[in-house]
Amino acid sequence: MPSISKSDEILSLTADTFDDCREELAKMYGLNYEIIDRRNTTQNYGPFGMLKKPGVKVNYIVKNNVGEKAYESDEVSQRLVQEEILRKITGGKSKTEIQISEISSKIDDLAAAMQNLPRSSGEEKIESIERIEEMLEDNEFTKEFINSISARLKKEFSLDDLKDFSKVERQVIDWIGEAIEVSKPKAHRPPRVIVIVGPTGVGKTTTIGKLAAQNVMLRKKTPDLPPLAITMITIDKTRIGAEQQLKTFGEVLDLPVQKAENAEDLKSIFDSVKSDYDIIYIDTSGYSPNDSENIARLKSTLGVDGLRPDVYLAVTASTKARDLKNIMQNYEPFGYTSVIVTKCDETTRLGNIISVLNEKRKSISYFTDGQTISKNIKRAGVVDFLIRLSGFTVDRIHIEEKFGEE
Repeated sequence: MPSISKSDEILSLTADTFDDCREELAKMYGLNYEIIDRRNTTQNYGPFGMLKKPGVKVNYIVKNNVGEKAYESDEVSQRLVQEEILRKITGGKSKTEIQISEISSKIDDLAAAMQNLPRSSGEEKIESIERIEEMLEDNEFTKEFINSISARLKKEFSLDDLKDFSKVERQVIDWIGEAIEVSKPKAHRPPRVIVIVGPTGVGKTTTIGKLAAQNVMLRKKTPDLPPLAITMITIDKTRIGAEQQLKTFGEVLDLPVQKAENAEDLKSIFDSVKSDYDIIYIDTSGYSPNDSENIARLKSTLGVDGLRPDVYLAVTASTKARDLKNIMQNYEPFGYTSVIVTKCDETTRLGNIISVLNEKRKSISYFTDGQTISKNIKRAGVVDFLIRLSGFTVDRIHIEEKFGEE
């Protein structure tokens, strides 16, 4: 039951809600009252009024009452009648709530109308970017790389230029080529020590055989140059047959092969051959990129004084981008100078390789494919990547002029 108290000329009433207060006042006074203010409060209820619940308290005056202050404004009476009628019609909604509802309805109508409008020319031009994004995704470029290409198109191309898809495509191919860093040959004082590291199964031993064969064949084709003295060392203790495979390559190429069991063995062998050989290839054990303990042991084994190796990380072309990032990160302690991409014959998509190498700022040295050690390896070039792009129309003459070897 609402409670009423009187203080001078202002009366108070408390109920559960503001509408309850107005309803109670209407029962008592009809329209012959005026609310001065309202506020949230608490109400006592239950046995002895010991319990409390939320409520609303209003202060009001009664008009035209004997002995009370009279407010005889026809204008006020008319306004109160209008408010009461409006409250009944709208279910208690205020004028502000009604206005907000009307605005929201108009916004919804406007949004529906915009959806039915024909697409603007600006949106049509973005379709060329969306098409490029789909082509890059099909080539397994990472989302980060794709986003960078899209952002660059939006920044550097006008809306009119974006209509010319062949122009957009040609520029994107150029940007992909510019993102590829190829390792260039460097002069070395003998002995040049080359170490290949990487996960198990990527073809490190075969790659060493191919690199050695490439140097042997090159000197045979240039008889005016003295032959290179080459030896191979294996420290692979995990793969059964790894030593025998390297020895088979040595027999075919007429090159010596030695095995080191630990860092002491490797130091002893290196000290004994470093004055007699131009190139020393070292084959290593393969471990999971998450096997940090064995990777650390391998790093320790290679810590021979004076070795100063050129370390290459071998990865397969089909490695997923996320796994490739993990491999590159976990083999970073070896300080590898470049990457060798193996088994390129097993995939036609190289966007993963391009994206991650660009992100990690690493160069690429060689491609390998097939098992024949006398071939199936070549020094990497930007053109080799670009001609493998699936779905792109590649201008071979243009990319040869822009990215071909000098």
